[in-house]
Amino acid sequence: MKPSRTEIRLSDTAFPCRIVEPVPHQVVQRDERNEAVIPIKLELAGVLPAGSELCAEARFNGTNSVGPWTPLGPAENHAITGVLANVPVGEHSVEIRIRSGTADSDDSRTAFGSVSPVFAGDLWILAGQSNMDGVGKLGEIQQPEAGISCFYLGDRWDVATDPLCWLLESVDPVNREVSDAELAQAIVEQRQFRQHGAGLGIPFAKEVRQQVQVPIGLIVCSHSGTSMAHWDYRLADKGGDSFYGAMLRRINKLGGKVKGVLWYQGESDTGTVTAPLYYDAMVSWVAALRQDLNDPLLPFIYAQLSVFHVLEPDTRWPDPALWNRVQDDQLALEQAIAHSAMVPTIDAGLADIIHLDTESLRIVGRRMAWQALRIAYGMQVAEKGPRPAGFRWNEARTELTIDLSGINGRLQEIGPLCGFRVEREKRRIPFAAELTEDRQGIHLRFEQSVPADCQLSHGAGFNPVVNAKDAMGIPLAVFGPVSI
Repeated sequence: MKPSRTEIRLSDTAFPCRIVEPVPHQVVQRDERNEAVIPIKLELAGVLPAGSELCAEARFNGTNSVGPWTPLGPAENHAITGVLANVPVGEHSVEIRIRSGTADSDDSRTAFGSVSPVFAGDLWILAGQSNMDGVGKLGEIQQPEAGISCFYLGDRWDVATDPLCWLLESVDPVNREVSDAELAQAIVEQRQFRQHGAGLGIPFAKEVRQQVQVPIGLIVCSHSGTSMAHWDYRLADKGGDSFYGAMLRRINKLGGKVKGVLWYQGESDTGTVTAPLYYDAMVSWVAALRQDLNDPLLPFIYAQLSVFHVLEPDTRWPDPALWNRVQDDQLALEQAIAHSAMVPTIDAGLADIIHLDTESLRIVGRRMAWQALRIAYGMQVAEKGPRPAGFRWNEARTELTIDLSGINGRLQEIGPLCGFRVEREKRRIPFAAELTEDRQGIHLRFEQSVPADCQLSHGAGFNPVVNAKDAMGIPLAVFGPVSI
């Protein structure tokens, strides 16, 4: 599926000229003055007759403003290029006019062409592994919306429509998982028979656009099953043969600037070797991306790992303690990475044993939007959600108070609290959990005094039962084990 092009024909006998850039539904990143620069490229077919001249101009025509005609560069190598500067935020038609004639006569012809819609707004990267690809069932997907576009892996702009991630159609070899000989048929069959692929990107974009009233462009860069080793920023020089290099190539193709990053990854780093490395790898990765994009405060919104629907113990799967370690490190990364926010997903429903279902991805997309609004746009739509802020014992060590921060309003009253675990030497200690009177914290009440060398967790294991959440429905993040 190729992006559309607009052809301009100067006359029945003259050669045509087509508009290569911009293309319909393209989103160009605005700057701090709420203006964008739209690149223009015209491709000439044929050779100009001797003595002929072309004068090409462009302008934007928006809902509330029309720009001046701006001269484009002279024809070189069968192309004319230029830019439209100071384009205000919003939807526009980019208009082109070309005058053709000879240098020693007043014989002149003028032709017009246009491309629409073209948007000045914000670009967001979608990166990580399969839960960012989106594996939700396609039965009840989000409806497309004008002003929310996607730069698909085939380097094409179009209205954002689930599925957003079409790995086989990628320009970059690193994303294609079948041989060149089988690729064309595999693409046809995937287009014909695909039933899964709903994701979080469109719900995210709709929530942001509703609040900020700017067009949103989603840049798909995720790939299922990828670990931090696959995303190694030190492989950037491999370009389209590495995930990080392919991501940079796509960003640079679109002007080199984005509003922020959405990241959902970590499932592939819960092994014995990789889990202890995850925290440092993420800190370094975000720092490298910010340096490569020359944006030290690039907003970074990421998901905490969700549930893994398997029974424990099962030697076919990783140690659940390593899964929980990555979750706890993801919580700690909020303090290590400035202008970042973690989105809890522990309450999600699944489409299979590990992938979030369509409704849960919609919810997570909205939660990511709330944090993007807070960090990238300075709008306090929602706090981060409940996080552990401190632990206080009574003198007899029979009652533990868990102080929380980040709560939207108060914790919901939902009956007996679930999801907490207190252990000593791998043996569980019984207790009763309840909300504090002001519903800003949690009490754990024990039948007898608890020794000092115990450990507390919330959301331990692959598939815990948890139900502590705030007024916005954001669950208490997975944490622990912590010494209490």
